[in-house]
Amino acid sequence: MSILTTTASRRSFLKSATACLALPCLDTFAATGAASPAAKKRMIFLGQGFGFLPEFYPTESGRFSEIGLTEGLSPLRKHQDDITLLGNLLNLGAVKPHEGSTTFLTGANQNGKNSVSCDQVAAERLCRDTRYSHLTLSTVDDKGHGNRCLSMAWDRTGSPITGLNTSLELYDKLFSSQESREQVMRRIKTRRSVLDGLEVNARSISRQIASTDKEKLDEFYQTIRQVELGLKRQLDWVNTPKPAAPYAHPETMDGETEVKLMFDMIALAFQADQTRVSSYMMPSQSILSSMGITIPVHALSHYNISEERKVNAALRDKKCTELFGYLLDQLKDKKDLGGQSIYDSCVISYGTNIKSSHGLKGFPLFLSGGGIKNLRLGESIKLPKDTPLANVWLTLLQQVGAPIDRFSHSTGTLSEIIG
Repeated sequence: MSILTTTASRRSFLKSATACLALPCLDTFAATGAASPAAKKRMIFLGQGFGFLPEFYPTESGRFSEIGLTEGLSPLRKHQDDITLLGNLLNLGAVKPHEGSTTFLTGANQNGKNSVSCDQVAAERLCRDTRYSHLTLSTVDDKGHGNRCLSMAWDRTGSPITGLNTSLELYDKLFSSQESREQVMRRIKTRRSVLDGLEVNARSISRQIASTDKEKLDEFYQTIRQVELGLKRQLDWVNTPKPAAPYAHPETMDGETEVKLMFDMIALAFQADQTRVSSYMMPSQSILSSMGITIPVHALSHYNISEERKVNAALRDKKCTELFGYLLDQLKDKKDLGGQSIYDSCVISYGTNIKSSHGLKGFPLFLSGGGIKNLRLGESIKLPKDTPLANVWLTLLQQVGAPIDRFSHSTGTLSEIIG
């Protein structure tokens, strides 16, 4: 194997007898011009986009059974003992008032480089033996989430992970069997042969590059490893048929139906143990359209401009919690392969970097699920002012078995949410 450079570019190439693969742009060549978890715990991360009205939030701490639910929370009444709403959170990575999801799971300041998202850290721990390492779901309706935000998920190199944008894409992924076993094997072998021909001698290459390029090469090697792990996963599952589709996918649907289908299929994927981690950057504008509201969602976030906007914003808030309740219904109704409620093995989080309008401080986060023993549920919990959101992620990740002591800008775990 050799390294080739060209005078036209700093792009270098690794060449073997069977393949040639581009390396990252390395400054060195510029001068020449050339373990399975003990229990099957599951996690769901939901991204809201824009936040809620100020009156949506409880004004005091306490059990919902005692302090009651606000009007915006009222659709969750049947689940009030199974949800907790944390308050006073701060995401140091959230600096843009229209980006509720871009750094929601990472905490990285997007004026710099993003970092790995907590759903991917969870997936590394929980999805070692599932067909899919994670389900990353998204929407083309990105208003309130972040400009051109592909999903809430980011890999170990800080690169965005493209999500499945429609329920039809997810339906095809979970249930379609369009490829024969022979076609899958042929595709995998073709990609494998490329990797087999690119046995990178890291020590040899390191002697030829500057220290400033080592980080780029580390990312490059990690990308190759991720591809190899993905191919291995496909080989492990190539002889296992996908589950039969429980229903035909609708030809047309509105925004609310789309979200419900996504929730249905998350629950089904968990039920069949196809994966144990999913994130979903949820649509907003299509939800409003399905409600007959024509005001753009961004304009609606400026609710103080008119009474009409405030009324419609309140209706949106209730629809959002109604849909959240629908997901909890699905998880509670379905049993896993061992006969346990899917809900009882889940940890569900739901929120956004944005509190109300475009405010980024003191935002809330919903928690639910029975996947963490002693997780405090049924409460409004006012955390200390500006509690790092990363502390919540660190606490949850440790509780599901991730061997980490720190996540993003965390300062410690939260004893307030574990009873």
